[in-house]
Order: sequence, then structure tokens, then C-alpha cells
Amino acid sequence: MSHRVFGVAIVVLFFPFLLLAQQLKNSAENISKACMENEFRQFDFWLGHWSVHDTTGSQIGTSRISRVADGCGIREEWTASNGNTGTSLNYYDKSDKKWHQDWVGGGGLILHLNGNKDGKTMTLSGKRIGQQGPVIDRISWTELQDGKVRQQWEVSTDEGKTWKKVFVGLYESKNNK
Repeated sequence: MSHRVFGVAIVVLFFPFLLLAQQLKNSAENISKACMENEFRQFDFWLGHWSVHDTTGSQIGTSRISRVADGCGIREEWTASNGNTGTSLNYYDKSDKKWHQDWVGGGGLILHLNGNKDGKTMTLSGKRIGQQGPVIDRISWTELQDGKVRQQWEVSTDEGKTWKKVFVGLYESKNNK
């Protein structure tokens, strides 16, 4: 009887570790061969569950960034501290050799951005029609040495002559990757 209890205890104690090991193995195996090239992995530094803070250190939201479509895309699920939400689909397109982001915000904002990674910074931009006319959005994500990610969103209403920062967020890990 004591051997049986000991066996059950071993299974109960180590089962979570076995599940975690299987999940890690599956996450690596679930990347489609079509999307294994380095270009498809350039935005992987953003993967994880994040607490997002403004420049004063106040938490302004959370963001969960995960692989989708067998690793060929990245989904962002944003929740602001005030309850507003938004989602983006990010993907590398071999045909134009660019990264793309399609964002849908709960307040109705739609963004279609594209661009590339240069060094440790991914920069995507796109044009839209705002309330006052044409707007260019430029958003960059920079991988920092401490494992954090800095996101900066700028807009231009004069065809890129001048830029105004509308968002700066520091992503800090919440059980990342």
C-alpha cells in the first residue's frame, strides 16, 4: 500500500513538469516548415504575456502575444487598464519581404501597417484617413537588453514632415515565453 501511495505522489508531483515539457516541445514542433526561416522569427522577441507601463511607471494595460497559424503569424491581445481592448495579427509576407500588422481596436480604430526589423527594432507604418484628414502611423518595438520591449507609436498629419508621440509603453514580462 505504501508503494502505491508513493507512486501516486510521484505522479502528482511530476505531472505538471511533464506537461510543461510537452508544451515546450509542441510549441517548437508546431511551427510550420514554411515559416521556419529567420525572417518569420524576427518578431519572436515580442512573444509572451506582458504588463505594459507608461513612462512614469504606471501600468496602462496587459498584452498577450502568441503564435498562431502553426507559427506563421503572431496574435496580439491588448487590454488597457480602462477595459478597452484591441487585437492585431502580425505576419511576414515572403512576396514583399515585409512584416505586416492588421490592428482592430475596440474603439473602432483600424490600422494596416508594414515594415521591417532593423537591428533590435521592428518598425511598421501605414496610412489611414483620420478625423482631420490623412494620417501616417509609425509604430516601433525595440527589444531591450533586460528582456523588456519598448513600444513607441508616432503619428504624422503632414506626410511625415513632423511626428507626434501618441503612445510609449514598456512591456515587462508576466511569465514570459
